[in-house]
Amino acid sequence: MNTTENTDAPDYRVDASGAIAVTEAGLAIDRAYREAERAFDALQHCWAGACLAGLFVRHPWLQSLRATLSASAEYDDQGGTYRSISSAVTQAVPVAGATLPDSVIDEGTFDELGAIAVIEADLDECALNLYSSIHTAPDDYADLLLDLSRTAIEPLMNGAAISGAEAYRGWFPEGSTNPAVG
Repeated sequence: MNTTENTDAPDYRVDASGAIAVTEAGLAIDRAYREAERAFDALQHCWAGACLAGLFVRHPWLQSLRATLSASAEYDDQGGTYRSISSAVTQAVPVAGATLPDSVIDEGTFDELGAIAVIEADLDECALNLYSSIHTAPDDYADLLLDLSRTAIEPLMNGAAISGAEAYRGWFPEGSTNPAVG
């Protein structure tokens, strides 16, 4: 039995009264872990910003849209569940005077339903990661409502690489790290 106390090692200790306390080294690990979590969440937001900015880069005709990412619990073959994400786009608006691709034109005019189909197909590729990157609570199933406009990131769209962090802040300014959860 070792009776020497080593408070430099990360550990929890129980004193004579039964109270549990963490050592200073343990507190340091906890602080580093919390900081790493914050940094990881910030990196996830950067990815989300880049993913969403990519929609506007790939679709230069797109001015704005509303996307709803909905989560649901689905059962797997082993009797467990997993979070499944579906996306729905509404209010797809073209850039005024933009040249429109054939996929969003019907009888010579802008076809909002065609545009929605194009954007949803693009968004479906990353919906789960996008939802998880913005809405980081792993057990939460709240819908995520995203109102996105090219205007918010227009200064970043100059032909150079777009910073995901700057795009995210363009749509979700500081303090709004959890956009429109409802």
